[in-house]
Amino acid sequence: MFQHFTPQEVLARLGPPRRLLSTSAKSEKSRGVGVLSRVLYLTSGVFCPGATAGCLGVCLGHSSGRMTMLQSANARDRRTALYAEDQEYFLDLLRCDLRQLREDARLEGMTPAVRLNGTSDIPWERLHGELFVEFQDLEFYDYTKVAARVRKFILSRHGLADFPPNYHLTFSASEGSEAEARELLAGGAGVAVVFWPHLPENHWGYPVLNGDKHDARFLDSEHVSELEGYVVGLAAKGAAHEDRSGFVVKTAGEPAWLKHANAA
Repeated sequence: MFQHFTPQEVLARLGPPRRLLSTSAKSEKSRGVGVLSRVLYLTSGVFCPGATAGCLGVCLGHSSGRMTMLQSANARDRRTALYAEDQEYFLDLLRCDLRQLREDARLEGMTPAVRLNGTSDIPWERLHGELFVEFQDLEFYDYTKVAARVRKFILSRHGLADFPPNYHLTFSASEGSEAEARELLAGGAGVAVVFWPHLPENHWGYPVLNGDKHDARFLDSEHVSELEGYVVGLAAKGAAHEDRSGFVVKTAGEPAWLKHANAA
């Protein structure tokens, strides 16, 4: 829509959103690890400085599940237009949603968590850092294709950079970013890689965690040393099954679970 209309025109056609945060099948899985998670979905590609042809082509923001429905697309467009046109109002709405998330989590006895970049890559720590201070009791987490953000996140864990302590970043690998991914892994970062048809046990010499079990990436360090890099394995979904760009890593041989079963 933003190829044909300005944010102001989008708001005039669709109206402003009443709320910003939503759920997904993936975020709902986090309930299994005691986390109540919400996600902010914007129009894919609009605020994604590190986007590649591969990731744009298979972005879950328009290629999988209920995200493909017109109603969902319109909702993302409305949120995106509001952020571009009136950030003050947008942030007021976001604060309302974050307070509601905090209360809902309290009532359910769960940890409140939020992904602000469900289908975007906004540097929230730089543009809206006050949110992390206002909501210190919330866990913020995101995937990003901007390696510089992850470098700063890693350095902050060693006291070498200023970064919100309640904001966890995972680098999202894509075609053409292997060198950056390997560098970040060596520094102790988590790197998300999309695989098909199954997840391997290791990739680039690092252990692969099943990132589809839940979405609470800030808990990943419980499974590895805090200083050890690891790969977050994600199964290709929707249009990603047909990817030819190299964004999706094709795996061969037996799936890890079957290999262990046959060896038993």
